[in-house]
Amino acid sequence: MDRPWKVILAFLGVFIAGAVFGGSFTARLARVVDRPAKAGKQAGKEPGGRIYPQLMRQFTQRLNPTVEQQKAITPIVARAAEDLRRSQREHLADTTRATERMYEDVAALLAPEQRTKLEKMRQETRDRVRREKEKRGDAFPGTDVSAKPDAKGGS
Repeated sequence: MDRPWKVILAFLGVFIAGAVFGGSFTARLARVVDRPAKAGKQAGKEPGGRIYPQLMRQFTQRLNPTVEQQKAITPIVARAAEDLRRSQREHLADTTRATERMYEDVAALLAPEQRTKLEKMRQETRDRVRREKEKRGDAFPGTDVSAKPDAKGGS
């Protein structure tokens, strides 16, 4: 062991490499973890909600468009994001109507005691959906799953 400086340099090199890798990994992870929070804040501001920034980021990172192309792409992506958001709302409303109709049809076949159990199941489902929506911040205006539809089966 007549050259201890080599060992010290090797350890120092490993330490520096670890610090560089760890720092870059942490910085990248922080951006990924922070992204859902920022997307949630933008959901009400951007056309199309959360999907808009994701689509724009994907186009700009993968296609590397020029400034002119990016200006032309922006309204197209905004329109598509809004269309997708509208489709999601409509799908949720259709699903809610179908589920409510199912519960009503099943309730018509049950005894009073069974209807009580069915209503409890129905309320548990509403509560679970509401909690999930709150956790994700996915509340769509006009599509409250917990609301009971009118007598005609609409929402």
